[in-house]
Amino acid sequence: MAVDYGLALGFEANGLMVALLITQFLGFPAALFFGRLGERKGPRQGIMVAIFIYLLVILGAYQMESQFEFYILAATIGLVQGGIQSLSRSFYARLIPRDQAGEFFGFYNMLGKFAAVLGPLIMGWVSVLTESPRLSILAVAILFIIGGVLLALVKPEEGQRQARLMENQEI
Repeated sequence: MAVDYGLALGFEANGLMVALLITQFLGFPAALFFGRLGERKGPRQGIMVAIFIYLLVILGAYQMESQFEFYILAATIGLVQGGIQSLSRSFYARLIPRDQAGEFFGFYNMLGKFAAVLGPLIMGWVSVLTESPRLSILAVAILFIIGGVLLALVKPEEGQRQARLMENQEI
């Protein structure tokens, strides 16, 4: 979505590819940092920090005027993307029965594929209706806000208790 958004704003395609490389290059060390954050503050707090940063990125993308700003946003995304992915998997793994991890992670991955379709669909729909790529990027914020609210409602202790109960019932 980022490349399409950058193209819609008139940025050069080669520069947008460089931005994607920046994102990938920063992702690994950032994932290590978020892992430490998750150990200290808990994975949910780390995920919430990443969601907040993503919301700031969306606001920055809405106001972005230059390709250099695109690079800054790409770097910022690189700093949170790996972290949010690793923390969310770790957090989820704590809430599911160990002996059914394959089934639960299959569902998790299916939802990820759904999100990969839903985000661009929302952006495209908003862009067509408003004829503004800038408004379309703001629409993605709704998904992050919904995700943050749902995450805030999760009761990790209850999820772990339920997972243990499910494991014990199958013995």
